[in-house]
Amino acid sequence: MDQNILESLSGLDRADLPRILSALPFGVAVLDAERRTLFLNRALESLTGFSTADVAGVFCRHVLRGSFCLHGCPCLSQGGESAAPDACGESREGTLINRHRRKIPVRLTSLPILDRAGNFLCTLDVLEDLSALKDMETRLSISASPGQMVGRCAVMEHLLRILPAVAQSGSPVLLTGESGTGKDLLAEALHRFSPRTRESFVRVNATPMPEALLDAELFGQAEGPDGLPRPGKFQLAQNGTLYLSEIADMPLAQQGRLLRLLDEKAVLPAGGDRPMHLNVRVVAATGRDPEEMVKAGLLREDLFHRLNAVRLHLPPLRERGEDVGFLLAHYLKLFAAKFRKQVLGFSDKAQALLASYDYPGNVRELRNMVEYAVMVCPGETIQPEHLPAHLRFPLAAGATDAAQALPAQGKPSGAHKPARKKA
Repeated sequence: MDQNILESLSGLDRADLPRILSALPFGVAVLDAERRTLFLNRALESLTGFSTADVAGVFCRHVLRGSFCLHGCPCLSQGGESAAPDACGESREGTLINRHRRKIPVRLTSLPILDRAGNFLCTLDVLEDLSALKDMETRLSISASPGQMVGRCAVMEHLLRILPAVAQSGSPVLLTGESGTGKDLLAEALHRFSPRTRESFVRVNATPMPEALLDAELFGQAEGPDGLPRPGKFQLAQNGTLYLSEIADMPLAQQGRLLRLLDEKAVLPAGGDRPMHLNVRVVAATGRDPEEMVKAGLLREDLFHRLNAVRLHLPPLRERGEDVGFLLAHYLKLFAAKFRKQVLGFSDKAQALLASYDYPGNVRELRNMVEYAVMVCPGETIQPEHLPAHLRFPLAAGATDAAQALPAQGKPSGAHKPARKKA
């Protein structure tokens, strides 16, 4: 490293500045007026895989190579290697390709260094490794799809914030919330953000069926119809996650077996005499009040307390305030891209109808409404006529429902006919 530059930088001797720069937690390169490398600090040597001795005198485009070089370095004048100090100083994000051909996301800031007389001496290129930040953003973000979990209200922001921490735990989880609030999506997110993400996610809808059949479906059979062992849902979810989409539909006998499985980490297949050890995370969900189900005898109290240790509740859309407008804009953009249409927004009347609706089907219903509206809209703005009929004519829909219900209420089939006159 040039001693005159060192002394001009801060009056320090030859040994001090490299020591100070190497103590910094981010990468620093010292470049001369032609952007040839003079020095790399310890953090940047680790990031690039090059040592100062390897690259001394080498142009920076061969050392700090990446997206910045492809799009033209702003610190170079047009048509040459000379530095243009006035263009430096801005921070930009891009990628750096290190010695081992690995792409690393970084933030680059180029700082011109001048002497006391204002003459240009060198450039400090400061590079911050953004790998950890990008990884965190990736893990915390939910994939942009029609099944995406999004929300801006305080309850949803809190839920999405604690989701990664809950996912890292192996404890059973109970999900509650009305139909359409996103319990299935939340269960999948718990699996996706967990250490089990590479293993199976098995969903079980415990629909009413004969107990013996359900027993074999859940816990397997020691000997199937072909004489071979038949794995159940729990065996298929080994090392992964088993999602019981409606725990209250499970018969009490199977609830008891589930409780033993959670306590003993083992299951006995139907007809078998040797238990099978399992490593399965159980996520259960219900659209009803679990405390009321316990009182009604539909859910075992001991199982409820075992599952209720970690409980996540999804509020109905009518209680999520600002989320209605946010979700309308989110799904409009999503489905416009999906259908490749230039649908840009809602008219005032359409917006008023959507804002005043109470969404008994919650987020699922809102998403389906927007998908339908984008699908049938021929222009850039969704009008009321592009919305489902029951939203535009709620009174007519209610009258139709009432008329259809009349026969079931015992209305005589001939009540509307006039009585015959007696002869």
